[in-house]
Amino acid sequence: MTLGLGTMTILKRGQEEATEILRTALDEGIIHFDTADVYANGAVESLIGQTFSPEDRSRLFLASKGGNRMNDTGTGWTWDPSYDYLKQACFESLNRLETPYLDLYYVHGGTMDDDLDASIRAMKDLQQEGRIKEYGLSSLRPNVINYWLDNSDFSYLMTPYSLLDRRIEELLPRLQERNIKLVARGPLAKGLLTTESMSRLQSVERFEQYDKEQLEQILATLQDYPLPAMALQAIDQQAEIVLPGASSVSQLQSNLQAMREPLTAEQITHVLSLLPIHTYTDHR
Repeated sequence: MTLGLGTMTILKRGQEEATEILRTALDEGIIHFDTADVYANGAVESLIGQTFSPEDRSRLFLASKGGNRMNDTGTGWTWDPSYDYLKQACFESLNRLETPYLDLYYVHGGTMDDDLDASIRAMKDLQQEGRIKEYGLSSLRPNVINYWLDNSDFSYLMTPYSLLDRRIEELLPRLQERNIKLVARGPLAKGLLTTESMSRLQSVERFEQYDKEQLEQILATLQDYPLPAMALQAIDQQAEIVLPGASSVSQLQSNLQAMREPLTAEQITHVLSLLPIHTYTDHR
């Protein structure tokens, strides 16, 4: 299954519901679980570690991220992609997740002002030490992505990608040439591409490069299709993993149903033809 589970909001309804989400996801065949050290100040990583047994772990593809240094009170963080801190952050994530290794570890952001070579070196050393199997970049900045493409052998790129945000398609040829696996976060565009699309639209003035009037027009057109199914399956054509979040078991089940709903290739191609591919305007 190419559907993964993003866990940033998994604790929204409490630990019991979050545990049920994790167990249900695995039971339904989801094996790609994505988290980060800053999600609920480490509590999400700890929950995953407590929920899955060593037997479960052998079935999981477990990914986390580092680079944001929490303050002493746990109320915020500062960006720190330094070599030493990335090594420390990974060790701490491994402890919370109760696992000796991660299948994938990302640098959680970054700018061209960083010492990008030091960040990449930390990832390579963690890989050589057996702490991580593969390393990746979680970024929406094309200049940073291109630097990593030119100066590292990373395996995964996580980036926003939805029917309403197709900017990454500008870089798809380079990613495909390097066999970089694309992980699409935000495929439901903050709920705009769900059954709640029209109500969500009422509280949104713009989304990425669309203003409200453009959103209204596009969403009205898309109402002819099963919207969540189209949103997830269209992105699934290019991404290795489609990564919606879930803060309830019912949301998780809705995502599973959307991935399984029958759509034809012709329907998907037609919808994609209606939607523009914007280019990046910042961080070039």
